[in-house]
Amino acid sequence: MLGIAGVLLALAPLESTARSIAADTLQLGRAESITDVRRDADGDMRPDREGDTVTVAGRATAARGRLTVPMTNLIVLQDRTAGIHALLPDGPTLQRGDSVRVRGVIDQAYGLTQLQGLDYRVVDGSSQVPMPVPLTVTAAAAERYEGQLVRVRACLVTKGSNEGGDYVYLVDREGETSARLVAFVANRHLGRFQLDRFEEGDEVEVTGVLGQHDFDAPYTSYYQIEPRTQDDLVLSGGMSPVVRMALYVLAGGGLIAVVAVFMLRTAVRRRTQELAESRARFQRLAEVTTEGIALHEADGEIIDVNAALADMVGMGREDLIGRNVARVLPGKGAVGTQDTDSDADGATEAELVHENGQTTLVEIEDRTATAEGEVVHVCAVRDITKRKEWETEILRAKEEAEQMSKLKSNLLSNMSHEFRTPITSITGYAELIMKEADEPHQTFASQICESGKRLSETLQLVLDMSQIEAGTISVSVQEVTVADVIQEVLNWHDQKIGDAITVDVDVPETCTLRTDRSLLYRILNNLIQNAIKFTDEGRVGVETTPTDSGIRMVVQDTGVGIAPEFRPDLFEPFKQESEGWTREFEGTGLGLTLTKHMVQLLEGSIEVESTKGEGSVFTVDLPDIEEMPTSRVEAS
Repeated sequence: MLGIAGVLLALAPLESTARSIAADTLQLGRAESITDVRRDADGDMRPDREGDTVTVAGRATAARGRLTVPMTNLIVLQDRTAGIHALLPDGPTLQRGDSVRVRGVIDQAYGLTQLQGLDYRVVDGSSQVPMPVPLTVTAAAAERYEGQLVRVRACLVTKGSNEGGDYVYLVDREGETSARLVAFVANRHLGRFQLDRFEEGDEVEVTGVLGQHDFDAPYTSYYQIEPRTQDDLVLSGGMSPVVRMALYVLAGGGLIAVVAVFMLRTAVRRRTQELAESRARFQRLAEVTTEGIALHEADGEIIDVNAALADMVGMGREDLIGRNVARVLPGKGAVGTQDTDSDADGATEAELVHENGQTTLVEIEDRTATAEGEVVHVCAVRDITKRKEWETEILRAKEEAEQMSKLKSNLLSNMSHEFRTPITSITGYAELIMKEADEPHQTFASQICESGKRLSETLQLVLDMSQIEAGTISVSVQEVTVADVIQEVLNWHDQKIGDAITVDVDVPETCTLRTDRSLLYRILNNLIQNAIKFTDEGRVGVETTPTDSGIRMVVQDTGVGIAPEFRPDLFEPFKQESEGWTREFEGTGLGLTLTKHMVQLLEGSIEVESTKGEGSVFTVDLPDIEEMPTSRVEAS
């Protein structure tokens, strides 16, 4: 029970501590939470932000030089989330319970995360010390509560000393785990704590700050609790085991024996009643379940079954009791040779043959449990006929879906060939007519040419979407000059840019990126094309700036903008803000969908900010990527 209580204490939220931390330290500006400062996401037992300069705020749980360690400028502060040690420079006086802000560099020494303080400030206000968190030794000997004020009740197992000072080793009182905690007192503090008042075997209560002093990675073997005053180290119960034993002997064996016999008889009657009620509950539960259950001995002899199992095998309960479970259930083998120390031997599938010759697909799982010191074997049998039918249906549906997907890809590939040839001819002849014919035939030819190009672009978008869904787009990485790609896109759309639109380009000539040039062109083409299409007059801007990992591209316009209610559907396929016959702008609604997928394929991200009637800003962050012969994007 003590082990369970220790786990519960370790998982308990720090509600009492949170209530005791005043908010006044946060009134002077933003401070980071100590939990974020201590975070170790990669699990290397070192803070992720080691070396960063941060500001934290909280209550001082230990004033300068009051901990039992040798350092005289060490304090500990704690906020609503966690605690941390801090080495402070010279400055104003700081008392326990004061509200303090510390700015310093995140560091780790001997496994202990701490701040190398650069400066600090004591905030005026009432003094308030956080309440200690009650823990077991098992819970305290870990990283979670490092730097926090805790209280541990434990058994003192060893006393000792070294050149630095005196120490005692503490373990959980019931000794259920091997976890140990050290209470260390440096030489300069020995007069304040008087460890000689404790003996090995004493039960003690220690209040202090959890710390660590490991010499070797991974810094998980030496955790210590650092008391602040002599009152932080007291006997639990007020007397040593020797004194308590003497009092027990003097109390008289006769009276103790009478009381013990009376309590034992009461406990036996209560336990017998509880056992009878538990068996009755189990019996009712076993009878109402549709899962077949058999209880058997270690040698396989069945001692009880429920009605569901009797119905499955087509035999009466009385006929099954006494039989060997291996003869009743297929695939059980020699049950008597199974390892009784295992919780489960795993589920196996088998074909159960009834007395009348019919068969049923079943799943058999054998488990062992200990009740009243005896090992009980429980065999569970589940009818999986329906589940197998569902699995077969799902597999058939999957195969049909894969076949349909293949057919769709083949159809689109054939359509690409069949459509492109006539479209190329139509646009080619239209361009020839435009050069040689007079009006109005020249206008007609121009419309034919534009329609042909639009149909070609639509076909390309559909084919690109098919490739995205199939995951067959290849990435060819090379060194790309971003300014050249942007200029190519602008040249392509030059005829579409009216006199009422101003195009501003801010791209360094030396800006390069390791990426796929074709995909980069298509991303920029879609964004710039949209900016021009949705801007009747005003400005279209393209800006590129280098970042630590790659580049950031910003395409902005002063066009119609995007309504807030349409923003969630902006990157969905075939979605447009104006739809139907009355829509204002042409298009398939695939451009931004493909753009987002291609950005993700290049390991980047895309964001949009827009105000209806004022314009939109699309921001794309792309990193320098390594060589990737073939990459795929999951279908949305």
